[in-house]
Parts: sequence; C-alpha cells; structure tokens
Amino acid sequence: MAQFVTVVAVLILLGACVLVWQLTPQGARGQRAPIVILVLLSLSFLALTPSAEAAFDAIRINAAYLFSHFCSLTAIALTTFYWGHALATAPPSRRRVLVTRAVYGVVVVALAYLFLSSPQQPHGAGFAREFEGSPRIQLYWILQALLMIHATCTLGVVAARASARERHWRRALLSILVGVVVMYSVYEAWVIVVVTVWPAMPPPWAQTLTIVFQIVASLLLVAGSIGPAVLGAVRSTRLARSYIEQLAPLHAWLTQRYPQVRFRTQMSRRAETRVTDMLIEISDSLRLLQRDEPALAAARGLGDQLIRAAAAGNTHCAAYELAAARLFRGPEAALPYAVA
Repeated sequence: MAQFVTVVAVLILLGACVLVWQLTPQGARGQRAPIVILVLLSLSFLALTPSAEAAFDAIRINAAYLFSHFCSLTAIALTTFYWGHALATAPPSRRRVLVTRAVYGVVVVALAYLFLSSPQQPHGAGFAREFEGSPRIQLYWILQALLMIHATCTLGVVAARASARERHWRRALLSILVGVVVMYSVYEAWVIVVVTVWPAMPPPWAQTLTIVFQIVASLLLVAGSIGPAVLGAVRSTRLARSYIEQLAPLHAWLTQRYPQVRFRTQMSRRAETRVTDMLIEISDSLRLLQRDEPALAAARGLGDQLIRAAAAGNTHCAAYELAAARLFRGPEAALPYAVA
C-alpha cells in the first residue's frame, strides 16, 4: 500500500507541475488556487509513506496522520470554495461563506485538540486503527468524516448542476469530479460505521472493503486532478500551433520590413510563448505600417478600418491580428472569418 500511496502522490504532484507550466502563457488569467489544492493533496498522500511517518514521529507519534488529514481537509475546503464560486450560477452570500469558514476552523481546532489529548502508539495504533477505549479519537474520526462529507457534497451538487450546462470534454471532467465526490462521501460514511461498530479491529471483509474504497477514491482523485491539467495543456499547445500557422505569413512579411519590433533574438520553442510574441510583433508592425505607409497597407488589405470590419463580432482577444492575417492571405481566407 505504501508504494500505491507514493505513486498517487507523485501523479497528483505531476498535475500541479503541469498547471505551473501553464501559468506563463495564461498570464493574468492564470489561477494559482488549483496548484495549491493539488500540492496539498499530494502532501496528504506523501505524509502517509513510511519515511514521512518516521520523520513526523520524531515530533509526535502519529503526527503524520494528523498532518495528512489537515492537508486533505484544507484541499477539499479550498476546492469547495474555489469551484463552488466558479461553477455556481448564483455564488453563495458573503455571510454564508464566512459562517462556513468559521465552522470549518472550529472543527480543525477541535481535531487538533482531540489528537493532542489522546494517547498514541507507533504505526497508527490508537489513531488510525485499534482505538477502542479512546472516545476522543473516535470523535476525531467522526468529526473529520462529517466535515469531508459536507464539503464534498457541497462541491458535488455544484459540479452536477454545472455539468448539465456543459458540453463535450468539460462535461466529462465535471462528471469525474462528481464521481470523486460520491466515492469520497461513501468512504467517509463508511469510516463512521467502522469507528462506531468496530473500534477495536474490523472483520477481514470490512478491512478489504475499506482498502477497495481507498484505492477507487484515490484513482478517481488522480484522474480528476491530472485529467484537466494535462488536457488543458494539450489543448493550449494545439491552439497555439494553429494560431502560429495562421499568423506566420503576415508575421514574416511584417518583421522583414520592421525588424526593430522583434524583442527576442531567437524564437521560443514553446508554442504558447511563440504565438504571444508573434501577436505583439504583428500588432506593433501593423501600427507602423498604417502610420508610415497607409497606401501599401490599403493595397495589402491591412488598413485599420478594413481589419476592424473583418474582426467585427469576434470577441477573441487576438481577433484583430487574426483578421489581419486572413486578409493578408487573400479574400478566400478572409471570407470565412468575416462571416463567422
């Protein structure tokens, strides 16, 4: 099981690295909250590895489990607040958000108190297993399970409603998120059953069922974590390459006439960075051409009014440059864009 937990932690951390890689091309639109959430989830799994457990035991026995729970609880709370606000048709009121955060904070303080005031034994005994005769640890597990169920169910309801409004790949990703929520909610409910019915040691079949819940929930979590990050990176690269193909003829012609607009001696190998550079250089060159040689600009279909007319009705941030690139390639290339 230790190897499985390590692999899950590394895979989730890989998803976080992909999101970090995508921050640069996203610019101001880039969001750091998903990165923090994935890092916390990865830490919650890494803390359960034997080496991490041994390191935390030097501070306090079973402290690794407490750290793991705090990371996972913080991650799911952040996920609920972040995606709940992003996906909801009507975001919750400020008062409701503040009350929810206050309740979560009180529960976390209570969990820390219950842990610190209870006797612990190495390797999870007295905490993660065999906690009969320790009602505070039993209450600990019940409280954390109820908190997780509330957070995941809130997130699941929002994701399910948002999924009904989406199409294609976003609906699939939201469906995975709903699956993660359902599985974790069922698992936490099962935790309450185990704590209250078999505090000493569950029967073999119950132990097997617990492991199955943990594995399935972890696999769904990995899919829900890595899937959007990797798919977003692939789609971003494909879109950037498509833009480069459309902009290349105009970019080459303009930068040959106005080499001073280039601000890199060598083009970046990354498609997203390269297309951003091309858009900036095309924009600067077009303004120089329209100011210094308006007749040539009109002859090549690159007059400002003509470009704006071709880009009318398109809300894309690079609509002006893309319209100019199509006009430069000729009426046949510009027509579909103008109609669209």
